[in-house]
Amino acid sequence: MKSREYFAAVQDSILAAPQVIQSNLSFDEVSETECYLRGTLTLTGGYVLHIAEYTVTEPEIKRLKYRYHFQTGQDQFIARWDNAPHHPEIATHPDHLHTAAGVKPCVAMDVARALSAALEFME
Repeated sequence: MKSREYFAAVQDSILAAPQVIQSNLSFDEVSETECYLRGTLTLTGGYVLHIAEYTVTEPEIKRLKYRYHFQTGQDQFIARWDNAPHHPEIATHPDHLHTAAGVKPCVAMDVARALSAALEFME
């Protein structure tokens, strides 16, 4: 998959979520198979999901760096999923979840998974 195709697939997953009321996502094509996505999704209730990921799309999709930061419309932190290698004690290292309760293991995330997880926090 080429990076432009990957970005189109990410946009499709965002459009499929009726809770997204505004998307401000930018796409920087580093090469035909590498890209950087960043921006915000505004969700119902004023929640905001900040997105930043550096992705290689071939020979397979691999998010070399990602951060999905979820907060209220008043900038109150709710959760952040990332793969920064600063918590080697976590079983899913480098993938992990930050919450007010601390750092927890989590699966490797992507935009669709982060959006789904954010919606669970909203319930």
